Amino acid sequence: MMARPSAGSRVRRALVSAVSLSLLACATSTPTDTPGVERLGATVLRYRGPEIEAVLSYRLPTLGVGDDWLFLDVAISGSGRDPVELKRDKIALRIPTGEVVPLATQREFGGAYPQLAAAIRRADIAAEPLDYWADRRTASLDFLAVPGGGLVTPSQWVNDRVVYQGRIYFFLPAGVQDGRYELRIDLPESKVRIPFRLGKGQGS
Repeated sequence: MMARPSAGSRVRRALVSAVSLSLLACATSTPTDTPGVERLGATVLRYRGPEIEAVLSYRLPTLGVGDDWLFLDVAISGSGRDPVELKRDKIALRIPTGEVVPLATQREFGGAYPQLAAAIRRADIAAEPLDYWADRRTASLDFLAVPGGGLVTPSQWVNDRVVYQGRIYFFLPAGVQDGRYELRIDLPESKVRIPFRLGKGQGS
């Protein structure tokens, strides 16, 4: 008669199964209509290009966070060993009207922070994990900082050894509206374009 597996063995098997399913889910991606952009989740997109790789979460504006400020969480790494300069003034957002809005300045963000603080705390709770590079060191994307929260840099150098993670903010005087958006990052030799949609028909 075959011996029944012990309780410890059953637990280990269940854990292995759960981890395997989790890894499978993380590895699953769906191509979009934009070359180089894949969908990793309902509000998570991944871009792979010649100079950088990036993961974008646009879950926060779908929760109505920010009103006339749009919050995006990003993780950015290099595509190769040679470093690429990522400049804060080369990051912008194309909004549904067709206007291209630059990343907020530290002065703009710092001035609005007292009104944004509660929304930022809610965003921290609702944020999606963006750690899709298990073999790379994680660092902070220091383009904007809460008052007294650290130094802000005009640019950062990325390669395939480190992933920079952070939240970027855009001030939209007319408010966050439904429609098609596009995160834009201009690099020395390429242009990153990651489209996404808010509201009805949400997706890229």
